[in-house]
Amino acid sequence: MVTAVARFMGKVNNQFQLPVVPLLLLGILATHPIFYSCGDKAIGADGTVIAEFDWNGKQHITLEEMMQEISELPEYKQRQYQDKEGLETYMLLMAESRLILSLARDEKLNEDPEILKKVQEYLHELMVKRITTQEVDDKLTLSEEDYIQYYETHKEEYVRPAQVRLSCITLLDKDRADEAFAQIKGGKDILEVAQELSDRGELVGPGANPASPGDSDYISRDSFPTGTEPFLDAAFAGEKGTLHDGVIEVEVQGQKYFMMFRKDDARDEYQKPLDDEDVRKSVERKAEREKRQQLMDEWVRQLRERAEVKTYIDRIPEAQSEEEATAEEETEDPATEGHPEE
Repeated sequence: MVTAVARFMGKVNNQFQLPVVPLLLLGILATHPIFYSCGDKAIGADGTVIAEFDWNGKQHITLEEMMQEISELPEYKQRQYQDKEGLETYMLLMAESRLILSLARDEKLNEDPEILKKVQEYLHELMVKRITTQEVDDKLTLSEEDYIQYYETHKEEYVRPAQVRLSCITLLDKDRADEAFAQIKGGKDILEVAQELSDRGELVGPGANPASPGDSDYISRDSFPTGTEPFLDAAFAGEKGTLHDGVIEVEVQGQKYFMMFRKDDARDEYQKPLDDEDVRKSVERKAEREKRQQLMDEWVRQLRERAEVKTYIDRIPEAQSEEEATAEEETEDPATEGHPEE
């Protein structure tokens, strides 16, 4: 095949004064759209011949065929073949794909059972997708009232919980925490202490962001795992602008943390409106998904009724428990008793 392709490539280059384009890798052969789009088209159709080769007879590629194929590609791919250089590249790709497919037919791969099975599976997949689009997706329409109704039904999903923002230091060592807290109580700003600890790589947990050491950003009660309740209770109960009086010890999954903070800000629970950009996108996406599922369920239900589907669950064997499976294995392969050598 390489010799035949090389001969063809030389012929094309002589005719069109084009640079040689290397053969496509096998992986590209499996994925490039033109290998499926051009291989079975009538060759030698009326039009402007832009390439030809001999393989079981004269084969032609026309300008019209090439332009039609390019027009069927996704827009981002079409942009690759807009200028003369791109068109020349596509022409060679078409020639290569037809050469490779011609060789594949000579090898009777179009009769290979494994390939035919995959083709059948893909055909079924396309058919299911098309009929689903026809019977469900094309009938999916929602009005503004539908979006409003979904939002009102799921308003709790669009609530920003109460939050606090802290200047916070979290350490793993109690002595270091006591030392840091003493510095703060002595008049050193908590953020200055946080910066020093961050520079030494000692900060963990809230406030450990090296870009802004000590700043916890806004946090809610569900921001932290079980075990941090003493810290969260103190943070939400404290007054803005005040340093919590003491180091708080918490334990999460067996690891102890030592925390100190100043409460800088707080904001109440807030119901996000439907006209919030993020809320609107979420509502539209989820409402459409919910409506599509309803249409899908109804369509499948009607199909089942139309076909009078019957199921016989009692004919499906029960799954064996682990104990039963073990007992069965022992029965099939009993341990043999050892016998003394004579």
